[in-house]
Order: sequence, then C-alpha cells, then structure tokens
Amino acid sequence: MHVSSQSTKTGSGRRAPTSVSDTASGSGPIQIEIRGQKLTIRSDREATFVRSLARYIDHKAEELQAAAPSAPFDKLMMLASMTVAEELFEARDELHRMHTQLSETTETLLDLINQVEEA
Repeated sequence: MHVSSQSTKTGSGRRAPTSVSDTASGSGPIQIEIRGQKLTIRSDREATFVRSLARYIDHKAEELQAAAPSAPFDKLMMLASMTVAEELFEARDELHRMHTQLSETTETLLDLINQVEEA
C-alpha cells in the first residue's frame, strides 16, 4: 500500500470516525479518514478490504482515545499499531497451538488406524 496524508480535524476539535471514498475498486486510490486524519492509499487490495482495515484501526484508535482523550494522533496510531500487533501475535500463537494439537491428534488417529489394520 502507498499512503499519503492530509491532516484535518472536525469542527468540534474531536477526531471524526473513519470514512472512505467510494471511488476505488481494486488498485485505484482510496480516500480514508482515521480519527480525522485523511489518507490516500493506493493498494492492489480490494477497496472493501482497505475500508475494513481503516474501520478496524479507527475503532482501536477510538478506544484508546476514550482512555486518553488528549493523546496526540501519532501516539494514538502508535498505540493502535501495538494493540493490533499484540492481537496478531496472539492469533499466531493460537494458530500454532491449534496446528500442533491437530498434528498430534492426526498422528494418534493414524496410529489407531494402523493398529486396527494390523489386527
């Protein structure tokens, strides 16, 4: 993804929720807004996917902003990135655990099948 940005705030001084332009589909520029910060993203991903990413990041930033209303945008984005990275690492750990469990279960089942075939 290629990102360029423009900084704008809503009239109330509070950051606005994510919004995205409907002009992109596939690889064109996609206009998004996270906490009032406008970004133009070029991506080879579908616009719908990019929109869902922007909404997810905006939601994380909104949660963090509720806990620290005076935090600057760059700090919110850093904390949102850390939160999402934590979720990713936890999901990877869970996937690895499930893969290991599936491998062990498969091995046990194959051993049982071999025992039945030998009997």
